[in-house]
Parts: sequence; C-alpha cells; structure tokens
Amino acid sequence: MPADNVTPFRRPPPPKPVRPQQQGWGLKTHRGKAVLVHVLTIACFAVPFVLPLGGIERFIGLGVGIAAGVIAYTSREGATPWAATHHEQALRTIIIAFVATTFLTLPALVIPRSATEILSWYALIVFWANIVVALWAGIRALVGLVLAGMRKPVFNAKGWLV
Repeated sequence: MPADNVTPFRRPPPPKPVRPQQQGWGLKTHRGKAVLVHVLTIACFAVPFVLPLGGIERFIGLGVGIAAGVIAYTSREGATPWAATHHEQALRTIIIAFVATTFLTLPALVIPRSATEILSWYALIVFWANIVVALWAGIRALVGLVLAGMRKPVFNAKGWLV
C-alpha cells in the first residue's frame, strides 16, 4: 500500500497560512510587534529603578510586563518564523524574571519584623538580586530588540542566556 494513499475521510488538515510580511514599523507588521514587545519588556524592568514613586512603580512595571506578555502570546501563532522566535524569547524572559523576583521576595513574608539584622541583610541581598535579574532581562531584551530591528531570528529563543 503506498504511503501517499489518502482517503476522503483521512485527509491531513491544511497548513495554516502565514501572513505575508508588511514593510515599515507599524503595529500591524511583524517587525513592529516584535520591537514593541522587546521595548515593553525593557520598560517593565526599568520602571521600578527609574521612577521612585514610593511603591507603586512595581505595579506599573507589572502592568507593562503583563501587556508585553499578552502581546507576545497572542502574536506568536500568526507571526513569521523569525518574529515568532522574538515573541517566544520575550515571553520567556518576562515569565522567568517575574518568577525569580517573586521567589526572592517571598521570604520577607516569613521573616519576623523583630529580626532587624536579618531583615537588613535580606533587604540588601534582595536589592542586588533584583538588579541582577533586571540586568539579565534588560540585556536579553536589548539583544532581541536589535535583532528585531534587523528582522533576524533570536538564536536560542527557548534558552536562558542571550
């Protein structure tokens, strides 16, 4: 029996059509969406360090990160292959960095307020760890931003490094 025998009841599903690329930088282009996602990723980690608003800057950064995640998640299915790698990388960067910062701040809920010496060391460790996470995410998003501007795919979108 030949391998290309397809009966009318077992036809393979038709492949999804990939929308053709448009020129320019608008939000309807693949390049525009990839650049926007990387800019929002950089912004969500830069806002808490740039805007000292007394605690609300973390929520602003979280909102920007959620917006970047939604745009990346909804755009990666219909994107061209090179743009899909950018959306995947941006989404993984946001998720990994937010999980890391969440696990860094969780022990603060357990440490008693009376242990001021422990809290001071812990606050110092959390501060520098947040800077390291923000630098990691910023460098990763900046490399993605440069590659998106040139319409080149991200080399290892599912990896942890740049």
